[in-house]
Amino acid sequence: MPSDNADKVVLITGINGYIATHIGLQLLQKGYKVRGTSRSTSAKGHLLAGAFKGYESQYEHVEVEDIVASGAFDEAVKGVHAILHTASPVDFTLKTVDAFFGPAIGGNLSILESAKATAGPQLRAFVVTSSIAAIMDRWRQAPDHAYSEADWNEMGESVARREFTAPVAYGASKAAAERAVWKWVEANQPFFAVAAVNPAVVTGPPVSWPTTPDKLNTTLLPIWNIYSGNNVMPPQIGSAGYIDVRDVARMHVWAMEHPDQSNGERYLMSNGKAPPQAAADLLREQFPERDIIVGEPGQGYTKDYWFPQGEASSVSTKAYKALGVPKFITYDRSVLDTVEAFEKQWPGLAQNFKHKN
Repeated sequence: MPSDNADKVVLITGINGYIATHIGLQLLQKGYKVRGTSRSTSAKGHLLAGAFKGYESQYEHVEVEDIVASGAFDEAVKGVHAILHTASPVDFTLKTVDAFFGPAIGGNLSILESAKATAGPQLRAFVVTSSIAAIMDRWRQAPDHAYSEADWNEMGESVARREFTAPVAYGASKAAAERAVWKWVEANQPFFAVAAVNPAVVTGPPVSWPTTPDKLNTTLLPIWNIYSGNNVMPPQIGSAGYIDVRDVARMHVWAMEHPDQSNGERYLMSNGKAPPQAAADLLREQFPERDIIVGEPGQGYTKDYWFPQGEASSVSTKAYKALGVPKFITYDRSVLDTVEAFEKQWPGLAQNFKHKN
C-alpha cells in the first residue's frame, strides 16, 4: 500500500452511487482513507459487504440526510484532504424545473460552504461530478457542432420552462448547478482547487449491486433489458454519447491528485456515440443463442462507435491528455464487460434463450 496516501482522507458524497463506488474503490486500492456520505447508514454495511470488502480499516461513513440543508456537510468535511462531490439527485418523476434546480444547486453550494468553513487548511482539492448535459445546447448550436469544455447549455432552462420535459429540465439543472459552483469560486476565492468532470452517458460494470436488475441505475438498466430479452427498445438517453465508468472514476482521481493542473478546469468525458440500437446489435452478435431485440440494425451509429459525420460530437482532448491515453474504453468492451458482470452477479437470471426445434 502506498504509505504516502495512508494519512490522507478523501470525502466522497453519495458514496453508494454508480460512479462514486468506482471512485471509492480506486482510492482504497491506492491506499487512501475514504469517508463516504449517504442519506442513510444502511449504505455502509452494503458497501463493506460488497464493493469495499477487505478495506474496512480504511473506510468510514457519515449520514447526511439532506444535502441542501445549511451546514449539512460540516462534520463530514472536517480534516479531509480532498472532496469528490458526486451526490446529486436524479429523479425523472419531478414535475417542475425548480424541483430539479433546488437540490442540484443547493447541494453544490451547501458542501462548498462547509468546505470553506470547517474542512481545515489541509484541504487541497474539490472535484464536482457535473454532466455533458451542462455543455450541450442543441437549441443554440449547429447540428454538427464539435462540443468542448468551452461550451455551456444556455437554452435548456428557458426551453424547459416553456414546455416542460424531465430530461430537458435535468440537463438545465446540471448546467445551473455547475455554474453555481464557478460563481461561488469567483466570489469566495477558496484556498482549495476546484474542478468539474462532465461525463456523457456512463456505462460499464458496476462494483456495487442492487438486489435485483430492475433497481439498476438509469444508464445500466437499458443494457440489462436488451440483454435479458425485453422486446421494447429503450429510449435513447440525451445525444447517446457514452463513456465507461472506470474512465470517469480515473478522471476524478486524477483531478484530485493534480490540483495545480485541474484547478478551474472542466473535463468533458465522451468516447463516441452509441444509442441502444448499438447495444442490441452487439449483443445479438455476441449471444446468437439468445432472443435479443432486433430494432433497426445499424441505425444511428457507426461501426467504431465514434461520432457520425454531420452530427454533433464531443471530443475529450483535455481528458485524454490528462490521463495520458489516446482514447477511452470502447463501447463494445464497456457493454460486454457489463454483461459479464451481470452474469456473475445474477447467474442464469436472463432466460431469453431461443427454443430449439
